[in-house]
Parts: sequence; C-alpha cells; structure tokens
Amino acid sequence: MARVKANLRKVEAVSSNKIVEQPSEEKKKESKIVVGDLELDLDKFEVKVRGEVIDLTLREFEVLKFLASQPEQVVTRETLLEKVWGYEYYGDIRTVDVTVRRIREKIEQDTSIPRILITKRGVGYYIASK
Repeated sequence: MARVKANLRKVEAVSSNKIVEQPSEEKKKESKIVVGDLELDLDKFEVKVRGEVIDLTLREFEVLKFLASQPEQVVTRETLLEKVWGYEYYGDIRTVDVTVRRIREKIEQDTSIPRILITKRGVGYYIASK
C-alpha cells in the first residue's frame, strides 16, 4: 500500500511540474525557507547549515522542510508520519525517530545537545528559530 501511495505522489509531482513558468521575485522568496542557521532551497532540494551544504535523502529533506515551514511549532510523530510518509495508520512511529536521528547526525554540531532540531519530550519535534 505504501508503494502505491509513493508512486501516486510521484505521478502528481511530475504532472504538476509540466507547466513551466518564469520565476518571479515572489516565487523565488517562497522557494527558500530560512530558520536560524538552517536554510532550505526548495527548488534545488538543498539544505545549508551555517552556510555549509548538507547531503540529505529525499525523506530527510521532506521531514526537515515540513518542520521548518512551521518553526517553533511542535509536530507529533503521528502527524509527521501522515504528512511526510503519507501513512494513514500509526503502526510504527519509530520510523520517524530514526529519520530524525539521521538528520541530527548531519545538521547538528553536537547531537547530544541539539540546537536546531529539538525534541519536545513525549510530544514530538520542532525547529528552533533561536
């Protein structure tokens, strides 16, 4: 079921990108999310932390994009599963924890004291805006 949903998302993404528009200044601003030391370029699927480009998988990028689009707002694991993975069931939320851990290993200077991707114990995760 997950593979079918993933393929449907790919088809939707491809069909929505067929119309080519000239990028306006307003569109360029919308294609970047900047929160503190974190900068996401949505057009290039590129993440920079303190000016350094970080190599993330597509899923890691999507999680970071979802969290960065609403800084300081705590997002539950279940919400991340539903919105990023597209799962309608809450069977294994450890998938989210593993992905967050991998993101932290790449973007944080010290993973034991995270400054960007923060855990709200018992609730979920959020991006700190400093």
